[in-house]
Amino acid sequence: RNPFVLQLTTTAWLSMLFRGSPLLATFCFCPLAASFKLLHVGAPRTGTQSIYDAMEILGFKPLHTGYSLEVRAPICAYLFQNGPLNDALSVLEGYDAGMDEPLFLMYEELMAADPESKFLLSVVDPESWFQNYVKLVELLQLYENATERSYLESLPPMCVGLKSWGCHFEVPTPENKEACLRGLARHNQRVQETIPPHRLLVYNWTDGWAPLCHFLGAAIPEVEFPHEDDVKETLEKRQAFSKMAWYPQI
Repeated sequence: RNPFVLQLTTTAWLSMLFRGSPLLATFCFCPLAASFKLLHVGAPRTGTQSIYDAMEILGFKPLHTGYSLEVRAPICAYLFQNGPLNDALSVLEGYDAGMDEPLFLMYEELMAADPESKFLLSVVDPESWFQNYVKLVELLQLYENATERSYLESLPPMCVGLKSWGCHFEVPTPENKEACLRGLARHNQRVQETIPPHRLLVYNWTDGWAPLCHFLGAAIPEVEFPHEDDVKETLEKRQAFSKMAWYPQI
């Protein structure tokens, strides 16, 4: 339950008092596997596709919630509808890394559930990031299939498209842009204030393998660092995963 969410119930505010505290781990029986290694806490469109590919190359099994849409529902329910934390964390079973909306907002919960987990914050130029996201939304409106759109519309509105930050990429007015960039800045600042330095890597993905591998204690691969930023690739992966998972092809 992020403090920058614009709409919260009284119960949600009370429950936030326990975030970042050992009490969080005490009062929830969290099913998070001890093998979970890394949460990417950067916003969507800050290199999450590249980080996903990099983690696969390093031998991890990452969960990208932009590819596996079906896992979003229990996370959204926890963050914005007072749903159970256990259900939100259970989507990580079988994975050892994760990224994208809304999972990237759950860093405090993961800190409490697994003291050994680490966190990666990708930083990018805010102006470029905003324009990149506007382009993404425009392309998704053209190519996203009806079932994907229907599913996303069934989620709490604040859990889609960073609306909890005040973002409205489909209407990129100067006022909306300013609110959205403030949300990005607040998030990045709060991440760095909340996560201990030894558990957080502030990362520019153009730096390649060295800082990431050093942080994870992994050998540097002989292949080039991946640079993936393709909406078509995102949609193809959604469809590939959906054949095994949750909705019929259209």
